[in-house]
Amino acid sequence: MNLNYSLMNFADNNILLILISLVFIYAVLSILVSIIVEWLNYLTKERAKHLKNSIYNLLGDKADVEMGEKFYNHIMINGLQSLRNRLPAYISSGMFSEAFIDIIAQQSQKDKAAKGVDENQKPVKQMMVRFEEGVAAMEPGEFKELLQSFIDKSGQDYAQLKAQLENWYNDYMERVSGGYKLNQRKKLLYVGFLVAIALNVDSIHLLKVLSLDDNLKNKIVAQADQTVDAYKKDSLNNLAAKSQEVADVNYNLLSAVTTTENSKSMIASAKSPLKYNDLDGLIRLNDSLATHRFIVKDSVSRTTVQQLDSVMNLLSQLNVPIGWSKNSAPLSWFRSKKTPGVRTIIANHPPGIVRYIEGRNATGGGGNWLQYLIGIVISGLSLSFGAPFWFDMLVKLVNVRRAGKVPEVTKK
Repeated sequence: MNLNYSLMNFADNNILLILISLVFIYAVLSILVSIIVEWLNYLTKERAKHLKNSIYNLLGDKADVEMGEKFYNHIMINGLQSLRNRLPAYISSGMFSEAFIDIIAQQSQKDKAAKGVDENQKPVKQMMVRFEEGVAAMEPGEFKELLQSFIDKSGQDYAQLKAQLENWYNDYMERVSGGYKLNQRKKLLYVGFLVAIALNVDSIHLLKVLSLDDNLKNKIVAQADQTVDAYKKDSLNNLAAKSQEVADVNYNLLSAVTTTENSKSMIASAKSPLKYNDLDGLIRLNDSLATHRFIVKDSVSRTTVQQLDSVMNLLSQLNVPIGWSKNSAPLSWFRSKKTPGVRTIIANHPPGIVRYIEGRNATGGGGNWLQYLIGIVISGLSLSFGAPFWFDMLVKLVNVRRAGKVPEVTKK
């Protein structure tokens, strides 16, 4: 009896509910960060450039410095470029092996043509034989020795040769992906701070509001429960998530947040929401970008704006205490003492949260500024961890809370 009571108390523990709410806010804002980073990568073609440089290094033959260029000029790889002549951002190991084998095989034909050998009267040779002849026609060097080792290990079997090349490609890509991820971590950090400042995300302020406003906290926890259910369902249906692009992962995470069945009814049922800051201006700015001509022309940018719009609308509907307003801190701290502020007196809210909001917005001394800056720094660092990290954390916290709930026993 006592054990069940303690478990139920732990499930409804105020600290646990605050943590779940805060982690959920970080998760949603981290999606925003990831979307912006992916959009920047698309504009700068960073993913495609990194892949090209990696393949050039992989095929860096001192005897044939144009091997990487030959690979990208091959009809199979060249055909992957988009209508805007954008380099491919992803090349599968199967396509790499097929194109590379064909390039080496063609070298044998060019070598024999240069020597005046006419093979028009001979039957078409198997690809494995042509590949061996192409390797034999290469200038001596480490790259030729590497390819010869692949031939020896394959036992002159074409399927085994393809497998050897694919493993070689996959192993190399796993190593070079570390540098790309490190660069992305730096970008996530910069964009995380940018979002924290642009949306006025003060983590210390978030903690205080969540601890005082039970209505907001319970609403976010209810949304978090539904999001975790959708996230688990999506994870079970996407067992190959590791091989997907980051943009696809962001889309799945965003779908888990914004497509829960009861989210609209839950938000609509909230009574007397206490508006802490103003997100309407940012949402209007987002809408204007969506209708801009050069954005609409680009489907990727249009999708990005739609995803940003979904995140911004969700934050506004949940009434998350972020955003800029002249009547809210820190802008309200610059208001003249002669200019009266807007009192935030709304029914159905405890006086504690109203007193805190009015006191925070009233004046900004040195201590308030220091606390605000610390809150922004905490937010920027937290958002740089990425959406997958915060969603995994959210799942764990919600599971802990659910584990504490003991089902009611019906009396006979």
